[in-house]
Amino acid sequence: MPIFALGEAQNILLILEEYWSQNPDLQTIPIYYSSSLARKCMAVYQTYTNMMNDHIRTAHRPFDFKYVRFLRQVDTFEDVGSCVMLATPGMLQSGGSRVLLEKWASDPKNGLILAGYSVEGTMANVRLFWKVVADDSIWCLNRRRLLR
Repeated sequence: MPIFALGEAQNILLILEEYWSQNPDLQTIPIYYSSSLARKCMAVYQTYTNMMNDHIRTAHRPFDFKYVRFLRQVDTFEDVGSCVMLATPGMLQSGGSRVLLEKWASDPKNGLILAGYSVEGTMANVRLFWKVVADDSIWCLNRRRLLR
């Protein structure tokens, strides 16, 4: 899931953490987020929980996750099974989200959820309309063509 580092990442992580805590059958599936900026922002969110909604204010340490793990680098991530992965940037133009797209897109077992908006001309926007692309492929950053 390509995400934006500030706001959207923290919101989605809170939602996933709560959902995982209520569904024991999912607790063996790890949740990762890979964004140094999102991690740095987390400290600000933890500091100012008193300025957030009632649900966050009354929770005990809402940003201390039990089911969510920070992943420093996606390029060295060993894909060994099911997981939920959140990575920046949200537009899929470069960085961790793009690396994972190129690594996982050709496998039909993998899915992609676009949680934010997408600007025309970005890979996130192209991905939204993947099915209408005539040759059903994308160009990778290393200039090779990746077929679906």
